Amino acid sequence: MTSLRSSAAYRIAFTYAAAFAVAVLLLGVAVYFAADLEFRRQRDQSIAEELADLARERNPAELLDEINRREATDTFGYALFDKEGRRIAGGLDTRRPDIGFSRILFQDPVEGPDVARAKAVDLPGGGRLVVGIDSEAIEKIDRTILTMFGLAFAGVLVIGVVSALLLGRYLQRRLSGISGTAHAIVAGDTGQRMPVGPRRDEFDTVAMALNAMLDRIAGLMENLRQVSSDVAHDLRTPLLRLRSELEQVGKVEGAEERAIELGDELLKLFSAILRIAEVEGGGLVQDFAPVDLTALAETVCDGFLPAVCDSGRTLGWRIEPGITVLGDRELLAQAMANLLDNAIVHTPQGTAVTLSLERTNSSVQLAVSDDGPGVSSVDGPRLTRRFYRGEASRTTPGHGLGLSLVAAVANAHGGEVSIEGAKGLRVAITLPLNR
Repeated sequence: MTSLRSSAAYRIAFTYAAAFAVAVLLLGVAVYFAADLEFRRQRDQSIAEELADLARERNPAELLDEINRREATDTFGYALFDKEGRRIAGGLDTRRPDIGFSRILFQDPVEGPDVARAKAVDLPGGGRLVVGIDSEAIEKIDRTILTMFGLAFAGVLVIGVVSALLLGRYLQRRLSGISGTAHAIVAGDTGQRMPVGPRRDEFDTVAMALNAMLDRIAGLMENLRQVSSDVAHDLRTPLLRLRSELEQVGKVEGAEERAIELGDELLKLFSAILRIAEVEGGGLVQDFAPVDLTALAETVCDGFLPAVCDSGRTLGWRIEPGITVLGDRELLAQAMANLLDNAIVHTPQGTAVTLSLERTNSSVQLAVSDDGPGVSSVDGPRLTRRFYRGEASRTTPGHGLGLSLVAAVANAHGGEVSIEGAKGLRVAITLPLNR
């Protein structure tokens, strides 16, 4: 197991525990000084009130009697000095202090020398009256507060350390699950995924994001393997034909031209494969911008109309106005062109081809349909695979990449492709609507 010193989880936990302990310590110190200051203020106020009450206008005899009476019941100490500085009354055995508050030493008859907080005022007759209170009471309160705070702080430290250990263990356990899965994936078990708990906390959010990334990477790797397999399989025949034509150059008339045509065909094939790979790689999403799909569909239809008419087919369209999506204009135009080209190439003359664009609640659907022979229920779901060609289209030109690119474009835009082939062929692209 990772040592406590090198474990980031434990370091974070102990850092928060230490910060909490320091905060409690600072709070305790602030409370202690505030309480001590308040106790001393109240003590001084009590002394001042007692002194003011005792020093109000009285004759000397009444003052002596009042001092003797209060000393028997009050917690205060009293001393009355004559104008020569001699103590003539009161049990507060001390020298005559200065006017105002002061800290005085006095002789306690039981405990000996002691310290008191006192206040002195001059009397009209030239004497000086002193009222004081033993400082021991405040000091006892201070010691009690310090003792209680020390015990409380020790408890906070214990709770903080235990909480830090538990929190560190929890963090380490959650992170070790992610780390273990990552090591398993590095070791070759690419089917592993990060554990996701039922709480959906921050760790689960990160784990789900990592799982989505791993799924994406797995899909791209599978796509790469599929492309490699398809290229190896489907390019074999054109390359063999090219080799055969090259062998006939100089021997058979027209062999050189046919070889060049085959080379151009291979270049187009490679370009289509690379284009599909580029779209499926997801790198074009960052360049997406609002696209007026209505205007784009009308432009594509206008451009295809002469070619469709020349091929002996008809082209119509139903395009809803004001539809805008977030995407790549060139890719969307390429997808429309592929759908129309597919309908022209793989249908007999006299076929009616229709392009429709309509808005639903939260999406937009672009569809190209025809009233041709359609496709079988077996071929329909497979038409978006690379190099796949339906049984009825094996005699027509093409390599089976047109609808693959359409599907790649739809996926890149967060949409999907659906194919219906029972009565004619209808290929629809559903895209999220940009509101």
